[in-house]
Amino acid sequence: MKRHLSFFKEVCQALLNGSLASSSTVHACIVSLVALLAANCGPPPQGQYAVPESALVAAERAATTPAAGQSESKLPESAIVQLEKLPYLRNAFKERVRVSSRGGLDDFQAMTRQQIQHSAVVANCSFDILKAFIAKGWAPIVMVEFQGRTPEILPMSQYNNRLGEVYLENPSNLNKRRLTYKDFEASWSRISRNKCILITPRKLSKLDVQKALADYLPEIAFQEISVQSR
Repeated sequence: MKRHLSFFKEVCQALLNGSLASSSTVHACIVSLVALLAANCGPPPQGQYAVPESALVAAERAATTPAAGQSESKLPESAIVQLEKLPYLRNAFKERVRVSSRGGLDDFQAMTRQQIQHSAVVANCSFDILKAFIAKGWAPIVMVEFQGRTPEILPMSQYNNRLGEVYLENPSNLNKRRLTYKDFEASWSRISRNKCILITPRKLSKLDVQKALADYLPEIAFQEISVQSR
C-alpha cells in the first residue's frame, strides 16, 4: 500500500509541474487510485456514513410526485349545465332529431348546418372528458339508447359522482333522462363510438378544446382526441 501511495505522490507532483497535462491521464490516475483504495482498504463499515435526512425526504418526494402531464384529475364531484341559457344549442333541437344509428353524430352535425353556426365533433373521448366538458359549461351531445329503444341524440347536462348518474336533457322541452354511469358508458361507447359534439358560440380549434380539458384533467387523459370543427 505504501508503495502505491508513493507512486501516486510522484504522479501528483508531475501533474503540478505540468509534465502530465492530459485530462484523460488525470482521470485514469484518479480511477486507479479509487480502485486501489477499495481493494486494499475494503468497503466502509455499514452505517458509518449517514445519509442526510434532507436527501431522504427529497428522494421520497421525487418518488411520489407525479411527472409532468401526469397530475391528478381535478374534476368536481358534480356539475350541471343550464341548457335554457344556451340558445345556440337549443336551435339544433327545435325540430325532432331523426338520424340513423349508422350515421349517428356525423349525420346530426350535417343536418343542423342551417340551424347552428359552430359545432365540433370530438373523437376518442373518455367519460372523464365528457365530465370535463360539463364542468367547463359545454354540454356534450351524444347518442345513446334507453332500455333497448331506438337510439337518441341528446346533450349531457349533468353528472353526479355521489349518485353515479348522468343526466341527458332535451333542450327544446327541458325533459331530463338519466342513466347510471355503467349503463351510460356501455351504451355511449357502443353507439356513439366514444364521440361527442360540442355546439358553442364560436368555432373551437383542437387547441381550444385541449386548453379547456387541461383545467380538469391530466394531459395524458386527452392526448388522443381529434377535433373536426366548422
